[in-house]
Amino acid sequence: GYLNSKFDESAYAEKVAKTLGTEHYSYQMTENDLEGILHEIIDSYDEPFSDSSAFPTMLVSKYAKKHVTVTLSGDGGDELFMGYGMHQWATRLENPLVRSLRKPFYWGSQFLNFKFKRAGWLLNYDNYKHITSHIFSQEQYLLSEKDLKHYLIDEQFNFDDLNKQPNTGRILQPKEKQSFWDVNCYLKDDLLVKVDRATMLYSLESRVPLLDNDIINYAVNIDTSLKYKNGESKYILKKILFKYLPKDYFDRPKWGFSMPLSFWLKNNFNYLIEKYLSPVIINKYDIVANLYVQDLKNRFLSGENYLYARVWTLIVLHWWLEE
Repeated sequence: GYLNSKFDESAYAEKVAKTLGTEHYSYQMTENDLEGILHEIIDSYDEPFSDSSAFPTMLVSKYAKKHVTVTLSGDGGDELFMGYGMHQWATRLENPLVRSLRKPFYWGSQFLNFKFKRAGWLLNYDNYKHITSHIFSQEQYLLSEKDLKHYLIDEQFNFDDLNKQPNTGRILQPKEKQSFWDVNCYLKDDLLVKVDRATMLYSLESRVPLLDNDIINYAVNIDTSLKYKNGESKYILKKILFKYLPKDYFDRPKWGFSMPLSFWLKNNFNYLIEKYLSPVIINKYDIVANLYVQDLKNRFLSGENYLYARVWTLIVLHWWLEE
């Protein structure tokens, strides 16, 4: 949990534990906790790994090891059973009317509030063949392929391989295409890497029951209406869950395993911005254009908090290069 933060889910976890009668432990994470493990992100991951949820994953692994040697993770549930907002966006962006009017929609959205602006970013793509990676980048508040053409010094990059779809022998719905992309890219190269290295760091074993072969084979072959129905994601999983827990425990917005990084980067960890996004460091490695980085940094520090993921990604990249 986190003190005074919208990211704090510890009260909900405690209610679930009490209802199920499980042995429950709770811990409030602070900037001091993060400071204690901050330096380990580069050495432990051994690559520029910028998913900031690595930190709470490292801490929960550290504290779990005091009590157990094996843990279970729920990774795979969102990817296999369409639990992300990305899956709904895949359907919306397939709509012929939306595709034909996306440019005026985009320009109009930029004069409205943040919610509409963010929707507009999803409409602002160059290549529909790369729509799966585009949707992911915008849902995660990261740089889009279009952005990278400005940010990267070397513009010779290609997202074709990243967006290849599996040969399933049948026509896939947009939601299914996004789901397959999540499994092949997000789950494999981010989420499982995150948990594996965080748990290994503290000599803890983590198992992933939802990625059992039989469950995967079942999940990818059932109709999408069993995964997303009447506006409810992970439909079939929730039907099972509600046999054991009251539905109102989960009647709230979905949160990722996040932490208040945006706030902390402007306070205790502002020195990371000043150190790793300085013109000297940016120009030393000449991977991204300094002009764009300084503009991004200034916008973030001036109040555009949603840019924190882009800022953090560039910090980790240059921190890793320095190490």
